[in-house]
Amino acid sequence: MGFLDWAASHRVIAGRIASALPDFTLAGFFAITWMAPTAFGIQSLSRSEQIMLMEFIIVHSSAFLGFAMTAPRRPRTRVLSVIGLGLLYSLFVGSFALVFHNAWLLASFWMLLLNRILSILLGPKPQEGDLDFIVIGWATAVACYLGFVFLTAFANIPRFGITAAAVAAQSIPGGGIWADEPWRVVAFGAFYYAAIGITELFGLGMPPEADHASGRYETIRRSRA
Repeated sequence: MGFLDWAASHRVIAGRIASALPDFTLAGFFAITWMAPTAFGIQSLSRSEQIMLMEFIIVHSSAFLGFAMTAPRRPRTRVLSVIGLGLLYSLFVGSFALVFHNAWLLASFWMLLLNRILSILLGPKPQEGDLDFIVIGWATAVACYLGFVFLTAFANIPRFGITAAAVAAQSIPGGGIWADEPWRVVAFGAFYYAAIGITELFGLGMPPEADHASGRYETIRRSRA
């Protein structure tokens, strides 16, 4: 019983660690790719670009999905609201899937959405004021995303292992600075996910109730490839 008592008294902290772990894992993926661009396969640079494009959709949609998941009182209304928003955002995700000729982007988006629907059906009833915490988390994610976009676009970002030969060996679709200088988007991913992981360790965007240790208020951007 000693361990169970300890776990019960620390379940909020454990929930924050569990919520932040995927972000730190993704930060590690980008950091390793920055040093060794073929460590996770010959398409790691292209996949890095796709992850950050998908992250834009996820950050944009998270506030609306958070509202749909918490505001309506009836579970059925919450589910229908999430499905409706999912269909709307599928248009954006589908455009990226067409550009990259990669259907997994759309499939992964709907897998995450179905996971959110299950949390509505099986999770506890939303509490008054939960949306306020979700909005704070969303605003933090937006600030981190835009801030690191500008930082990595204009600052002098080192290439490390992403040499000209490494870039030439990998097919990076699309154009722009991320395709021409992929070490910038890799640095962006490393900085962004590390920052998001730190904010989640401090509980930003997560209501303080103990039952949130289950992660039911974790937003849709948790999936990333």
